[in-house]
Amino acid sequence: MSTRPRCALFLLCVVQSSERFAFFAMLPLFVLYLHHRHGFSEPTAMLLFGVFYALSYVGGLPAGILTDRKLGPLVALLIGCALLALGYGALALDASPLFWPALALMVIGHSFFKPSMGTLFGALFQSADIRRERGFFLQHLAVNIAAMAGPLCGEWSRAGDRWNRLFFWSAVATCVGTATLTVGARLLPLQSQRPVDAAIVTGSPQTDPARWSVVWWLCGLSVVFWLTAQQSGSSLVAFAESHTERSIVAFGRTVQIGPGHFGALHGLQVLLLLPLLMGGMSWLRRHKAEPSTLAKMTWGYVATAAAFVVLVFAGLHRGDTQRVSPIWLSGAYVLLSVAELLLSPLGMALITRIAPPKRTSQAVGLWFAAAAVGNASAGAIGLLWGRWPNHRYFALLAVVSLVAAVVLFTRLSLLERLINASRTNPSGGYR
Repeated sequence: MSTRPRCALFLLCVVQSSERFAFFAMLPLFVLYLHHRHGFSEPTAMLLFGVFYALSYVGGLPAGILTDRKLGPLVALLIGCALLALGYGALALDASPLFWPALALMVIGHSFFKPSMGTLFGALFQSADIRRERGFFLQHLAVNIAAMAGPLCGEWSRAGDRWNRLFFWSAVATCVGTATLTVGARLLPLQSQRPVDAAIVTGSPQTDPARWSVVWWLCGLSVVFWLTAQQSGSSLVAFAESHTERSIVAFGRTVQIGPGHFGALHGLQVLLLLPLLMGGMSWLRRHKAEPSTLAKMTWGYVATAAAFVVLVFAGLHRGDTQRVSPIWLSGAYVLLSVAELLLSPLGMALITRIAPPKRTSQAVGLWFAAAAVGNASAGAIGLLWGRWPNHRYFALLAVVSLVAAVVLFTRLSLLERLINASRTNPSGGYR
């Protein structure tokens, strides 16, 4: 990769981490914010959080279409950054009349930000280049640096129930991202590096149907990933606050821990596991034993199921009614971190690689629309929290994840044939 693409990659990572810092500072605490500051019950707060999260993602589909047809990804990304800064700034004012308008601004901002960011990242890499996966891993590294720092800042900011400080720092972070993008916009590619290829696929006049088949399969299964990933902002927060011991003894000293600390731990675990995963994949590649991207994603769903099985045992071990050791939740987060690495960056890398020409933002928007369905489902399932024993709630999530792993495993050969077919016409991506 030449100097200019490297600078563009660094720029996008800075913008991504600024937005994610703001979001993850809020994420582990938003349900508590709705509960303590605005008087929503915990189940209702989980439902509202799920709806907010879902709208932020489902908006990516119409925003992606608008981006492809009119705006272009750079303009759309600037719009998204600016609207997010305004939304967080409105919440920082801590005025009740601004609450719903602020959420609306954030929903629209996320809708433009997500597909345009994915499109610009994908435009930096050749279609079949292994650097594409590495690039999205680096994006995920930037995300999780923010995911580690954001919750720590959020936990510190909310001390004394001063919620406005939490959103103030989120507003500052998104303003930094907006300014960085504005200054460095000239470094970003205006079109994909991939050449246009008019080749046909085994007698078919175009490869779009094969491409869209894979996109739809991946997006359909990703509903389960987003359903389980959203638990870090709902049921896992509630479990951390009400059913996990709030202190640990380290080096002879008692250290107080809160829900925000577990969110930071999740980000730290991803940071530690990412180089191990990349090193392991490189070793397997050298020995010609690396599994396909879809096979890796299958193992991601298995790891997700295993994480919630750990929490099932935590619930059975007094965690339904009393507090249990933080080791249970920490262990579950390790497995969820592995699952996230195998599902999120690899899924985005595959989506941007096989997207039909000039329709990458739409394909990425569809990926995030699936996230909307998953997050809305998480909000609906959140209504069961408190009505079901904790172990039964987590068992449901484990079963759903395992079903997704089985479905993907049984469709591996079909999907890989479709991917191989689309590779004979590698002209996907944004142009």
